[in-house]
Amino acid sequence: MPDPYRVLALDGGGSWALIQVRALQELYGTDTTGHEVLKRFDLVAANSGGSIVAATLAANWTLSDTLALFLSTATRQSIFVELPFLERLESCVLGLGPKYSAPAKLTGLTALLGADASVTLDQWPARVAVNAGKPVDFLITGFDYDRQRVAYFRSNMASRAASLNGGPAPQLAEAVHASSNAPVNFFDQPAVFHSPAFAGKRYWDGAMAGMNNPVLAGVVEALANQDPAAPRAIEALSIGTASVMLPQSSGPAQTPPLYQMPASAGLIHDLKETATTVLDDPPDAASFIAHVALGQPLPNLGDVLPVGGSVVRMNPLVQPLFDAAGNAQVPALAAPALAPAMSTTDVFTALVNLNMDAIEDQQVQLIQSLCEAWISGRIYNQPIRAGANFSCEIGHRWFADAKAEWLRRAP
Repeated sequence: MPDPYRVLALDGGGSWALIQVRALQELYGTDTTGHEVLKRFDLVAANSGGSIVAATLAANWTLSDTLALFLSTATRQSIFVELPFLERLESCVLGLGPKYSAPAKLTGLTALLGADASVTLDQWPARVAVNAGKPVDFLITGFDYDRQRVAYFRSNMASRAASLNGGPAPQLAEAVHASSNAPVNFFDQPAVFHSPAFAGKRYWDGAMAGMNNPVLAGVVEALANQDPAAPRAIEALSIGTASVMLPQSSGPAQTPPLYQMPASAGLIHDLKETATTVLDDPPDAASFIAHVALGQPLPNLGDVLPVGGSVVRMNPLVQPLFDAAGNAQVPALAAPALAPAMSTTDVFTALVNLNMDAIEDQQVQLIQSLCEAWISGRIYNQPIRAGANFSCEIGHRWFADAKAEWLRRAP
């Protein structure tokens, strides 16, 4: 029987993508090279911040170097380049409107990736094969601004999932630029490429097409390109960038930050919700659909929970812990070095309210605190499907269990 076809899916999430690097380090080693990671997979599907991680894997950076990228203030600021104050006045006053320059982001990504920035996606499988021992495909998601539909940037130009008149392959930096171009509250204009072959094309982040978690796109790509004469089982490792999932308050005793209060509807609030909803990924969405599409088990009443399958989801939850009676408790989260006086409740509150564009050092330290608590088993891992009371029905409650399951499948 042939080896399974393995997909690595990397969510969007800006600086929060450092979580993906830490997860890969826990799986494969702190200083493991990108190609050593990639040799365990057949396809990498990525969006936004995850596409930056995918690009460094392709370029054969060590995982420690990729982590350093997200921990570097200068590097973060070269990607999230603030607009002049007057151009982000609406954002400052109303909390709604762009803060960063899209053209400057492409400049920053190009400088970051160096000579690899201009290598087109169709060349990467063969380049990876030199060290990995086999070609590895890439699928980076975006959103076509003018055609108003998903845009897939592929290394496999003969993919049966692509339209018959598919276009050319973009350069690596261009694909990452399109995929990481979150609209409305983040970047000021659609992504535009320098390559003449893409003249007139404009793109937003793949989250606009519902691809912030790209695991389903990766599974569909794998299914579409199966060899009918020798089909392979498909397994997917889906790594997120944290999700905030709070229980709804049902009374005055259940207050923030552990509980979510009903919001007051209104134009400004609803516009803010609309602007950020595209970045969300409830656990019953892409990962669950991929689980079902691959014919994996679904639990019945009376079954021992949770059940697993060939989709393994790794993603820390900004969520209270629940005792046996269902009462919410603050997880044990370490204070950032730059604010050692913060209580665990303060840290939890800050994480609940922290945006995707975490570019300040203290904000990144908060994400690191969350990540370390997740890896050490002090906060929950995101289920593939959660129950109404946040119980884990499909997937893994803890990072250690998800890690053990994936290493059992793909040592």
